[in-house]
Amino acid sequence: MAQPAIEINGLAKRYGEGDAAVDALKGVDMMIQPGEVVGLIGPSGSGKSTLLKCLGAVIEPTSGRMALAGKAIYDNGWKVTDLRALRRDRIGFVFQAPYLIPFLNVTDNVALLPMLAGLPNSQAREQARQMLAALDVGHRTQAQVRQLSGGEQQRVSIARALVNEPPIVLADEPTAPLDSERALTVIRILNQMAQRFQTAIIVVTHDEKIIPTFKRLYHIRDGRTFEAAGEGRAA
Repeated sequence: MAQPAIEINGLAKRYGEGDAAVDALKGVDMMIQPGEVVGLIGPSGSGKSTLLKCLGAVIEPTSGRMALAGKAIYDNGWKVTDLRALRRDRIGFVFQAPYLIPFLNVTDNVALLPMLAGLPNSQAREQARQMLAALDVGHRTQAQVRQLSGGEQQRVSIARALVNEPPIVLADEPTAPLDSERALTVIRILNQMAQRFQTAIIVVTHDEKIIPTFKRLYHIRDGRTFEAAGEGRAA
């Protein structure tokens, strides 16, 4: 079996101290292979957002271990010195809203991350154009954000998440504002891109329209994860 793209062991996160302490995560275990798209579901307050923030190196866990593509990034303390570079180069993010930069055109919205990583501007833009073409928005490379439909904006945000070919992408409620047809289109795209780039994708969702499409689901409840097989119907 291939090296897991994501491996989490005994991950815990405590907020506060003493009587005011709250254990948001209580020993989370997960393993996701390259090319997999898995769902993460659970009620409000169950720890989904905290887990995603820990995985995204936005907040520091209290204890446990996280590894990306076989390399430990956290083991009872951060094992990387530059968390900004980690987020930029090895973790992609897709949000409920696209959060595109309105004064940049489509190509430069996607090319910005490789530029920040040190890629020459011309090469970064070419890489962005190739990713946009893979997502069927290659004809919109010079468009301004305001000229895009909602579906096109979400495709551009997915292109931005994938442009550096990170081992993982974290998608936080990416289909929440979409109707059934567009929601299933987004999930189909994520599955296609996961396979093409061998990226592991975690989709946090409450969206009942897409939950049956996952082959594997992680339920999180009271800060702990429980794995279950999904129905895995094609989106």
